[in-house]
Amino acid sequence: MTPDEWITGMQNEASSVNDREWAMETTQAARRFGWRGAGEAAAVFAALGVGMVLLGQFLWRYDAPDALWVGVMLLTGVAGSLLGARLVAALEAGAGALAFLPGAWLGVLGLQALLGDAAPFTPIVGVADADGAVLAVIAACAAGTTQRVITRRALLTA
Repeated sequence: MTPDEWITGMQNEASSVNDREWAMETTQAARRFGWRGAGEAAAVFAALGVGMVLLGQFLWRYDAPDALWVGVMLLTGVAGSLLGARLVAALEAGAGALAFLPGAWLGVLGLQALLGDAAPFTPIVGVADADGAVLAVIAACAAGTTQRVITRRALLTA
């Protein structure tokens, strides 16, 4: 059973009963189901943020590549596409991408706890905190496009 079929079944079940309270709870449960993918997306993008901080600390300690931000955006697009292939909705992938910078800051805090003064003081040099919105848009577009391609391919082969 796909997530869409489950949601449709829950909504049909809620509309076919006379108990209003139970029907309302069932309808709310069907709406909440879609946001489970946001947690998965948040974990992916937080791990991406931590990974970038670790790479910056141990691989590019004094000289970060010029195209680092472009690489982060490309990785966000790839991760958004992979999430879309796992049927994570576009809005969920975009909301989860907002966890990139908090994940990067947690990576900085972890390194500061382990390394003390040798740890970085900012997540990624040259990347502002406001740039997280760009990653959210890229992830949402990638996940939505991937889902649309998968859906159209399924319709054409059926």
